[in-house]
Amino acid sequence: MTLAAVRAAAEREPVEAFGNTPGLVRVRDIVLLDIDGDGSPEAFVWIVPKFQQTPTVLVYTYDQQRGARRLLEGLVPGKLQRASGHLVDDHTLGFGVDMTVGGDGRPVDFDRLIAAGVAHNMSLVRYKTFLHTDGRTGFVMFVDLSDRTLPSSTTKTCESFEFSPIEGLVAGPLAGTRTRYLIALTTSDVTIYRFHRIRPNGTIDKESWILPRAPEVTGVELSPTGEVVLRTRNGQAVPLAAP
Repeated sequence: MTLAAVRAAAEREPVEAFGNTPGLVRVRDIVLLDIDGDGSPEAFVWIVPKFQQTPTVLVYTYDQQRGARRLLEGLVPGKLQRASGHLVDDHTLGFGVDMTVGGDGRPVDFDRLIAAGVAHNMSLVRYKTFLHTDGRTGFVMFVDLSDRTLPSSTTKTCESFEFSPIEGLVAGPLAGTRTRYLIALTTSDVTIYRFHRIRPNGTIDKESWILPRAPEVTGVELSPTGEVVLRTRNGQAVPLAAP
């Protein structure tokens, strides 16, 4: 995979193009991890959004013929945080709408909802009790946060919270395993992803675990043997166990 090609593609994406704004975002880092077992790694692109409802990781595939292509699903490591006021809320610009689905107790076909969103150029963020939707010019994405704890069981809007900023992103095996995971360090958490496959609609079959970040942890990196470790402020490398 050509990292330069993926970076160029991500830097051209109109990720936050609301209305006539170009919507470009800053790329902090790119981590490679083969999640579908085809021998060609996917690229996980750590970005720095300006809007509350933008994922912090974009995922790309790459091949020589088609170049870098973004998957529909993006990732948001870490717990939801109280809105800081530093990010723009797209509701205030008239582009974001939150809606309740499945309130009648009947099961919801989310694949069908995702397909409808793509057809109408609407991005979706799925929460446990509602969906956030917004329209971005030339950019459609899906994020599944149905496993995240909301401010309350009755929360029906995402105006009061934002996503955790990423402080480190690596891929590799955890202590005592050969399986490769994606690990993200955020403000107060360590998020572990294990991927199984890419679905035909561009979403990802995965598992994730969110662990509390110890106060002394300052970073996440690969050890000389290639395992993921947490770095502490006194220089100690702490192995990260598999969930």
